[in-house]
Amino acid sequence: MKRSLPSILVIGLIAALLVSCGPSATVQQTVATPTASSHAHMGRIAWKGFLDHDQTTAAIFSANSDGSDVHQLTPNTGEEYQHPDWSADGSKIIFTQNGTGDILMMNADGTGLRVINGCTKSCLGLDKAAWSPDGSQIAYDVGIGPQRPNGDPSVGAIWIMQADGSHPVQLTKPPLPTSFADTGAAWSPDGKRLVFMRNHLVGQSYDDQALFVINRDGTGLKQVTALGRLKAGNAHWSPDGTRILFQSFASFDISPPPQLYTIFPDGTHLVQLTTKERNSWPAWSPDGTKIIFVHRSTTEVDQNAHLYEMNADGSGLVQITRNDFWQTQPAWGTAP
Repeated sequence: MKRSLPSILVIGLIAALLVSCGPSATVQQTVATPTASSHAHMGRIAWKGFLDHDQTTAAIFSANSDGSDVHQLTPNTGEEYQHPDWSADGSKIIFTQNGTGDILMMNADGTGLRVINGCTKSCLGLDKAAWSPDGSQIAYDVGIGPQRPNGDPSVGAIWIMQADGSHPVQLTKPPLPTSFADTGAAWSPDGKRLVFMRNHLVGQSYDDQALFVINRDGTGLKQVTALGRLKAGNAHWSPDGTRILFQSFASFDISPPPQLYTIFPDGTHLVQLTTKERNSWPAWSPDGTKIIFVHRSTTEVDQNAHLYEMNADGSGLVQITRNDFWQTQPAWGTAP
């Protein structure tokens, strides 16, 4: 059975400052607190919603961007479906199945479900797929064997395949032995570059990670965030291409609470958007004016993870989902 990529893809917790790779990275900070704010309907959102308190099963859900008209799109089969991503026209959703590591595709209403393979003979599993802006290709994580003693793949890399699952090609090659995993790719709006996170090893310990950008053809690799403080990950390019949105401590379970930031693609102009509680898995609205993300309180009675939205500057925080189980990994599509 194929495995999905393990702990290197799991949500973690967070950080404070960063020393950017850019020449003049200064940290600006805005503080967002929940308020009652007006909300315009802009497309639909999709997310991973757990179906039990033990977090052993999960489905893909969708709703209007204000949280209304909720639909469960995948059935209760005992599986854990995760990492939804919308096609550019909002007609389809791709996602992965934890355990098998398969990439699946369905129509926006949940019909037409099918598996996209993309795995080669040495592949241990696929994870976190992202559609190119023109809809022709899919970038995704591949775990390549043999397995390490802890179950992790020997190498995790970003691959690109055609939207029908054909012609898979490896895009990134982590520089072993200092790094063994490139994960979580997201496309620039013009489709020419991708941003992803690369881990860094100290001895045999998975110690750090940073964001990198690379051209679609595998050239032009550039580090965006520095190693050492933020451990950046779960990044998304803004619709206008000027900023990259990300969270700190994206793959670390024991750490300060994760927070949300933006940075220019050249590594300058770092801005912190959140400071309170735990905030993770950010994604832009299609027009770039709002951000949807996962917010989890550690001080209130309700400590489940819920979806929140805020303005792109961190103001106007609004809760979108309310559920007895955790809601995570949101994606914002253009579906009307």
